[in-house]
Parts: sequence; structure tokens; C-alpha cells
Amino acid sequence: MLKKYKTVITISLLILLVYLLRIFIFPKIAEKISPMPGIRSAENNNTFVDTYPNQVIENLWISYRDKIQKDGRVIDRSRDYLTTSEGQSYALLRSVWMDDKDTFDRVLKWTTNNLGKREDDQLFAWKWGKNKEGNWDILVDEGGMNTASDADQDIALALIFAFKRWNDTNYLTYATDILNDMWDKEVLELNGEYYMLAGNWAKDEPSPTINPSYFSFAAYSVFAQVDPYHPWMKLKETSYRVLTKATENPLNYPTSANIPPDWVSLNRQTGEIFSVVHDDKTTNFSDDAFRTVWRVGLDWTWYKNPAALEYLNKLTFLKNEWRNNNRLLGSYKHNGDPEVEYESYSMYGSVLSYFVSADPELGREVYERKIAPLYNTDTEEFTQELGYYSENWVWFGMALYHDKLTNLYESIKP
Repeated sequence: MLKKYKTVITISLLILLVYLLRIFIFPKIAEKISPMPGIRSAENNNTFVDTYPNQVIENLWISYRDKIQKDGRVIDRSRDYLTTSEGQSYALLRSVWMDDKDTFDRVLKWTTNNLGKREDDQLFAWKWGKNKEGNWDILVDEGGMNTASDADQDIALALIFAFKRWNDTNYLTYATDILNDMWDKEVLELNGEYYMLAGNWAKDEPSPTINPSYFSFAAYSVFAQVDPYHPWMKLKETSYRVLTKATENPLNYPTSANIPPDWVSLNRQTGEIFSVVHDDKTTNFSDDAFRTVWRVGLDWTWYKNPAALEYLNKLTFLKNEWRNNNRLLGSYKHNGDPEVEYESYSMYGSVLSYFVSADPELGREVYERKIAPLYNTDTEEFTQELGYYSENWVWFGMALYHDKLTNLYESIKP
């Protein structure tokens, strides 16, 4: 009888051991020797993305397009279903690049009907959502009727591209109306220099506010061809000078890490750039400033502008940070100190153009490790929910990396 009990106990212990092995040991071994079911290895995934970039970029557009409301409204679900002129402008640019006229027209119609309600110009209110009364409209109480000059510029560029791609002069007429009003409401002339301000609200400020990531350098060369009545190329020159000053100036720190800030202010008397005066805005290199690098990179890609390459070569902080830490964080102070301890997908998408121009091998490393693995070859969309903002900027970064963001105004001949 005692022997029988010993046998039962032994078998029970063996069963318990096998159970513990299955729960705690075998999965750890499996993780090291094979990917999870349904998920391709990073190496195979990257090979697919590199081999079929056109398909990947198109699939990611389709996935994003399907999230746009049927009437053409782009929704930021992380911010109480907010809609911004920025979001509408991204959808317009992406749809015209992808030759998706139906989506372009739907987004443009919603944008015009809902954000184009400013009485004195053809510019766009920047913020639309659910107000205190429970109605969906421009959030006037939150300054939503004001403009954001980056969105106005991107919408104008998208319209010009639409004119060339689909041969409809109505798009061009709309674009030139917007360009004209931008000069009236968003561009400041000071001592013979022209400054693109953050929006109409900044023009009457004692110290006008500038967001360097709103400078659409490549677009200015396009605007100059369709609108010869305004000095777009002078604006472009001034914008590069402002960006360089904002980057090199220590602003509110003893030193600068030579990275662009989110916001700065302009001295009306001297034209000097200094730390932004608004308490709700910072000089950090963060979600706004990331885009500066992409916009400069686009100018280099389209026009091989020496000013663009000269600026990109200044951003050695990014190279050093990657080499030292094998990652980039989601926000840095202007002096280079980390502001957060997490990474940002939009950061990688936006600054990829720097790495590609400054060190192509390093650019490929960043792309292969941080961008390409985000594509799921089975579902043909991102491996996870990135959010409205990151989905856009990862896509813009991938498309620029693979040279898919064509200057449609010059590439499409009459």
C-alpha cells in the first residue's frame, strides 16, 4: 500500500513538473527560436517591405482611408474625436499622392463646408469638435476659428497637385485664393523680410509666434510658379534663416543641442528669434518640431536645395543619440536633455530624412529597426494601433524614404 502511494505521489509530481515547464519554461524557449503564430519575423517582414514598397505604402493608405468618416472628416480619436485642419490637410496630400480622387473630393468637401467658415478669407478654422452645448462645430471658445498656417499651406499644395493630376482648374483657382489670403493673414513683412507666422492670430502679437515646422520649404518653390504675384522665394530664404537661428540659438537654455524647437517668438524691431513667450508652448524638440526635418528633407529631395542639405547636416545630435543609445526618445529639451523616457513612432518617421541624407547606411539601419517592422504583412496594415498622428508621420517617412512623394506639379506634363 505504501509503495502504491509513493507511485501516485511520484506521478503527481511529474505531472506538476510538466505543467510548470509548459507554463514558465517552454514559452520562453519558443520565444527565442520562433516568432509568435501569425507574426512574421522582423527579417522576413523587412524583406517584404523593401521588395514591395509601392504595395506597402498603398496598403497603409487604404487602411488609413478606411478610418476617415464617410463624409470626409478625419478624426483624432485620442482627443475626444477632434478634427483639425492639420488632419484634413494630411488626408488631402496623401490622397492626391495616391491618385485617390474620390477620397480627395470627399475630404475637400467636408473641409470646405465645415472649416471654411471664416468670413474674410479662404483660410481654414483649425479646430472642430463637440462644444459645451453638445453640438459639433468649430470650437470657437477654444480659439478654433483661428488658422494654422501649416494646414493652409498643405491644403494649397494638395489642391495644386490635384489640378495637375486630374486636370481640373477649379482646384488651382481654389489654391490661388488660399495663397493670396495667406499673404494677407499669415505672412508678416518686417524690414524687407517675410515671415510665415503660426496663424492669423500671431500677426498682431507684440512678439509674433512662429512654429518652424510650419515652414513648407519645398511647397514655396511650387507656389512661386502658380502665384508669381508674391515673393515666395524670398519667404523661403527667410524661413531657412529663421530655422537656423531657432536651431542654433540657446533660447531658454545655456546651450543648444542644434535641434529645432517646437515654438519660438519673433522680435518685431530686430527680427531676432527668442524663446516663445506663451506658457502653453515650449522650445522642446517634440511632436511639432519633428516635422521640420521631414519638410527640409522634402526640399532636398525635390530641388536639391543646398540650404536644405546644409541644415540637415547640422543635426548631428540625432546621429549621436542613435549611436550612443540605439534609440531616439519622444521629446528632448532644446539643450538635448531627455524630456521623456519613451520612444515615438512619429519621431522616427519624421527624422528619417535626416539619416538618409547625412548617413544613408545609418538611415537604412533606423528604417529597418524602427519603421519597416511596423508593417504587418498578414493584415496589410500596421502591427498595432499607432494613433492618427503617428500613422500619418510614419507613412510620410516611409514614402519619402522610398522616393514615392513625387513633386506632381513638375512631374506631370500638360
